[in-house]
Amino acid sequence: MAALALAAVLISACESAQPARPAATAIPIPRHPLTLAAAIKGATDLGPATRATTVSLNFGLSTPRPAPALVNSAVAFLVALGFSAQWQAPSSLIAADGPAPVAAALLKVDIESYRLANGTTFYAALDQPTLPPALAAVASGVSGLDNYRRSRGYAIRPGGMTPTDVLAFYNIKPLRDAGIDGRGQTIVLPEIDDLPSLTDLNKFAAKFGLPPFDGVLTAKRDPNWGTPMKPEGETVLDLEIIHAVAPAAQLVVYLSAPDFGHSDRAFDQMVSDHLGSIISESLGSCEPDTPSGARNVYASIQDRATALGMSHFVASGDSGAFTCGFDQPPAGSFPSTLPTVTAVGGTSVFESKEGLYFKEYAWGSPIDQSGGGGGASRFYPIPDYQKNVAQSLGNGQRQVPDVAAAGDPSTGFHIFFKGRDGQAGGTSAATPLWAATIALVNQDLKQKGLREVGFANPALYWMGENSSKLNPKPFHDVTAGNILGYGAGPGWDFATGWGSMDAAALAAAWERYIRSGGG
Repeated sequence: MAALALAAVLISACESAQPARPAATAIPIPRHPLTLAAAIKGATDLGPATRATTVSLNFGLSTPRPAPALVNSAVAFLVALGFSAQWQAPSSLIAADGPAPVAAALLKVDIESYRLANGTTFYAALDQPTLPPALAAVASGVSGLDNYRRSRGYAIRPGGMTPTDVLAFYNIKPLRDAGIDGRGQTIVLPEIDDLPSLTDLNKFAAKFGLPPFDGVLTAKRDPNWGTPMKPEGETVLDLEIIHAVAPAAQLVVYLSAPDFGHSDRAFDQMVSDHLGSIISESLGSCEPDTPSGARNVYASIQDRATALGMSHFVASGDSGAFTCGFDQPPAGSFPSTLPTVTAVGGTSVFESKEGLYFKEYAWGSPIDQSGGGGGASRFYPIPDYQKNVAQSLGNGQRQVPDVAAAGDPSTGFHIFFKGRDGQAGGTSAATPLWAATIALVNQDLKQKGLREVGFANPALYWMGENSSKLNPKPFHDVTAGNILGYGAGPGWDFATGWGSMDAAALAAAWERYIRSGGG
């Protein structure tokens, strides 16, 4: 992925023991420029990166099952040049760390060092790399030619629903009442900010009558993946939302540094380990600003995940149609724009007096320029499963999002972080909600002797297109509101996709889809 930088997470203090909406005392996290070009424009050029700068490269293999002899030859070539290089099947990449001048000479690029006004330093190569024959024989691209934090986690501001609210609002409670709690399921999460205190997580669990995290949470670290950022709230948001919905599901967090080179390695290992069949990813980057090599390396790993039957849910962004910034043309967030993942947008939710579903709007707030991500990819053509809902504004490209759920921070989720009650939102919240719901659906399907969900989009689009034949309907069709560029309407739209879930109806529809021969 791109250099990974979290969006702001604002945590509100709450002295009351009641899970009421707390008054906000905002603690903003400094934002970085959204694109590499903007960062370089505002930075001081320190000149060519020296040998003291280690560049972490990933060479994406051109075939899923390359000839080991050729790959090992490429590894030996890199080692002879002075890189620390390694590959082990079934990995999709050769990982190579080495001095910046050696990397620059190898790939025929200029790697410069830069310093931002706040003192942050980074390196970047602005030229297109050229692979030497020894690497071109096995690799199709390279990532890691910069370590600027372009990507970010999508969790941005205080919100408000308790776990009890969530179960009722999205009709998850009937599944939980039937004993469906995620048991036997494992959800894996790529993260770039470190785990919060286990005490925090367990206080959240105790507050809402959930089992402790001790028996379900595992953290994976590796020096080869770099050092994650300090806890910023992204990881705690993901974990607490999933635990609220699927408290018996196992959770495995893969922690990496916030840059393409290191995060791709952690993602590759996560797919190789295949500890669970569901991926929840709340990270993303401006698609046009994501180097083609980084996109290709990531896509090849994701192809393996799809082949393994993994369901991958990805946040679509928190800046509406303008993921790259409001001074830039509309653009989507990578990797949510990949046709092989399920992109999750955001809504504003309104409960009934009884705490049940009342209505949702597409989330868009022009005052603070936030909203659920949506739009057309610049690079990926529209997939077959989407062609029946192709929009003219999509220009024949992949359309995002596929589905949505609560994302508006003002109607977001109650969390516990750094010893305090708080509330948060963003498509970072909607994404783990969908991942956890699919864990329940998987458990239900397996109990009925059926296969798991796997790649979700073919089934989701079948349900959307056959909605009139399904009773109850698996989606709440969001038809009002906009995401600062696109408006919601009946059926699929760029604002919320097919809409949010009615979990019990979704499980029933998935059973019908599979029994009717779907997939």
